[in-house]
Amino acid sequence: MTTSLNPAKMALWDDNPSVDDLLGFDTVVTAVEGALAVKDLDPLTIGIHAPWGGGKTSVLGMVEKRLEVHSDYVIARTDPWEYDDHDDVRGTLIAEVLHELEEKFKDDGEVGAKVKDLVRRISWSRVTKAVAKGSITMQWNPLEIVEAFKPKARETPESMSGFRPAFAKFLKDNLPNVKRVIVLVDDLDRCLPDAAMATLEAIKLFLSVPKMAFVLAADQEMVRDAIAASLDASGRSEIFANRYLEKIVQLPVSLPRLTADETSNYVALLLSASSSPDKVSYTTLVEHCRMRRRAGQTPLLADLDQLPWRPDESVLQLADQIASGLSSDRARNPRQVKRFLNAFGVRMEIAKTHGLTIAPGVLAKLFLLEDRFLADFEHLVSLPEAQRRELLEQWEKWGRKETENTPDNVSEETRDWAAVEPWLAEVSLAQYLTLAASLTSLVAGANLTDEQAQLVADLSSPTETIRTDALARIKGKALTEQRSVVTGLFGRVRKLDSIVDLVSSLVELAKARPELVDEIAEGIRQSCWQLLEPASAFELADSDVPALSALADQLIADENVDPVTREAARAARGQ
Repeated sequence: MTTSLNPAKMALWDDNPSVDDLLGFDTVVTAVEGALAVKDLDPLTIGIHAPWGGGKTSVLGMVEKRLEVHSDYVIARTDPWEYDDHDDVRGTLIAEVLHELEEKFKDDGEVGAKVKDLVRRISWSRVTKAVAKGSITMQWNPLEIVEAFKPKARETPESMSGFRPAFAKFLKDNLPNVKRVIVLVDDLDRCLPDAAMATLEAIKLFLSVPKMAFVLAADQEMVRDAIAASLDASGRSEIFANRYLEKIVQLPVSLPRLTADETSNYVALLLSASSSPDKVSYTTLVEHCRMRRRAGQTPLLADLDQLPWRPDESVLQLADQIASGLSSDRARNPRQVKRFLNAFGVRMEIAKTHGLTIAPGVLAKLFLLEDRFLADFEHLVSLPEAQRRELLEQWEKWGRKETENTPDNVSEETRDWAAVEPWLAEVSLAQYLTLAASLTSLVAGANLTDEQAQLVADLSSPTETIRTDALARIKGKALTEQRSVVTGLFGRVRKLDSIVDLVSSLVELAKARPELVDEIAEGIRQSCWQLLEPASAFELADSDVPALSALADQLIADENVDPVTREAARAARGQ
């Protein structure tokens, strides 16, 4: 039995960790499980590394599920990002581990007493926050808590310095049947720098004793940057941050980035969730792919006729089309793939609500053009129907390499997009494009990839070296990506206390890419005008880009602009 994609049933995917392993991460989970079983690696810290959206939290959940069958393991899961505004992240993390131990052995009075003694050594002024959020059991005698708040019970160097040996002795003497206490730490890369550093300190200085193991799910680069930022006041170099992280994480495991084929499989499995008749049929399909992956058989979505249900060929074709059409950085990131499919599903629903009938493949091709090459999409929308059809015929012939003549007003980067079926020149698009045009202005700049969002942040950074590095990176990008970043920069204007550095980056980008000059100049007028500072006035006036230096003359003439900024522009122009 097969089922084609039903637009009315198009699913939306949340950002929660995946329950089903659609990406073959079970091999990573098996490696982590095996490392935790090695007696000579004790204590042990494993790092699961991937960029944001790369599947770290999903893998951590799979690790947790796999480890639950081991009766001699105690599993504690923590998310320091949830309490990184506390006074003492270190104390809260330690308290969560102790709470998990007490819960595991709540019928053992001796263990409970030992845990309470260990808790007394933590900074109680901070632990009350953990109590308030339920991280620590409320079963203690109120008089004991009152006693803990007396000055003599508060944290002292001696009490905390004695915590580690006391904790090690407790694990050895009181928990002889426990092989591992495994702490799963998620979202470390989302913590503020000091909180990330405090979490690592808690692991290294207080909890890293025999029988303890930690699995950290984080973007390694983000954590390294957080360490460097936390230590910045001491003047220590980034080299120290690298060494510090290497000292803590003995076994780094990087999640593989998706290949083009894996992205296609992933999209196909996600789309199949919408078209499968029931959960059992879908689970059978996922298991079929898992077994083929384990056996090294490709493609994964083959030999489907032996299954009681299989997705229709149109679903697989649509998956290939979407996977090949996504930008390389987005196609390699599971979260970005889901976000695109969500946006695609919403657009399909909007079209349906407006009474438009459009094939999923046609919509996907148009939406990919809008998502990746907005300027080209807007040009297509702007043409009358006859000219639009003529352009699409030329565009798709060029894509198929039937001609080497690039159509007018079409970017070189769209050739691969144009080469993929279905052929839009054969379809009536007027109604849909009118609808899409009304929506484009609402979403422009909202669909930045993680890499583009990072460029926006770096280009507006007050640190010159960061801006210089970002400018070097963006100069190597395609024009359409540069346009997306420029749009993102203008969207960031109102969020900054000062836009001097942002404007400086825009000026440098205009110098490097003449095609962006007009929209940068217009964007400064529309989004930055009343916020321009004297330094920006000088930079615009000194620019060798006529459209930007002309802005300085307009500043001088505009009485609504801050007088000091106008004077700076006048001085820079020698008036």
